[in-house]
Amino acid sequence: MLSSGYYDAYYAKAQKIRRLIKEDFERAYENVDVIASPTAPTTAFKLGDNHDDPIQMYLNDIYTITANLTGNCGISIPCGSHSNGLPIGIQFTANAYNERALF
Repeated sequence: MLSSGYYDAYYAKAQKIRRLIKEDFERAYENVDVIASPTAPTTAFKLGDNHDDPIQMYLNDIYTITANLTGNCGISIPCGSHSNGLPIGIQFTANAYNERALF
């Protein structure tokens, strides 16, 4: 996507969106130290399920992407089990270089 003709169409737009997301988080961290959110939109899936479905695998990681996009620190830990017996995760994110708040 960085080749001639595609830079402005894709990469530059993606960088602008990334900056907007980062600014939203920076505003949030003016009022809070840590943000708690689900790790995934569903419980974990059974071992071996979805391994041949890359879209489903990607969608299960979608909530954890913001830490990478914004440069913020994050940690995901198990926080219980669903009635189906599969684990549920919770994610905590803090402003960049504020790992102490997570721990």
